Amino acid sequence: MAGIDDALDGVIDSKTAALLARELDVHTVGDLLRHYPRRYADQGQLTPIAGLAVGDDVTVVAEIRSCSSRRMQYKGGTIQSVVIFDGTRTLNLAFFNQHRILPRVFTPGRKALFAGRVTTYGKNRALQLTHPRYQLLDGDADKLLEFARPLIPVYPATKDLPSWTIQLCVRQVFDLLDDPPDPLPADLRARHRLPGLAAALRAVHRSDDRAEIAAAQRRLKWDEAMAVQLTL
Repeated sequence: MAGIDDALDGVIDSKTAALLARELDVHTVGDLLRHYPRRYADQGQLTPIAGLAVGDDVTVVAEIRSCSSRRMQYKGGTIQSVVIFDGTRTLNLAFFNQHRILPRVFTPGRKALFAGRVTTYGKNRALQLTHPRYQLLDGDADKLLEFARPLIPVYPATKDLPSWTIQLCVRQVFDLLDDPPDPLPADLRARHRLPGLAAALRAVHRSDDRAEIAAAQRRLKWDEAMAVQLTL
């Protein structure tokens, strides 16, 4: 089991814990659980391809339509061109020197999450993602179930730490978490109809009900206000 003050590298794998520490200054179980989602996306609508803009850091869930490989004309190496489809639009992805892996992995019909920065290519300045990070959604029942939920939490993330990695870490933590002590007295919670801390944390990260999430967010604002008062 895990407590709110436990170091993350004893709860999740050490490589990911080090990444969370470096990229987000997140070191403990409590730090991670206080890294709240910035929004919630309906399943399959993380970032519609139709709404992409150059320079945006985006996460797209889509089906692979094709994957081809060719040698680059003016320098050594290969380029892999992948076409994905989110139900409304297609988008091109470009990878480099992945000819031994991607054609075997990116077979038509597979679904995956893709995260990267939107750029353009060619004379017509078509949109693309260059060497995006990806997370296949089939072949792993737990991951497929996780990203097939009605609401998907979208976390503040970085170039090297996509939202889906944070989401999977949060799930791992909740599998082991002991209920944390609640700093708000029970009578105060009852008077203001606030959920307990454990329930609020679980709801803000794991609920599929927007009303329950809103109630959790309202409760957690009380904790933030108390923390501010203690520093004054």
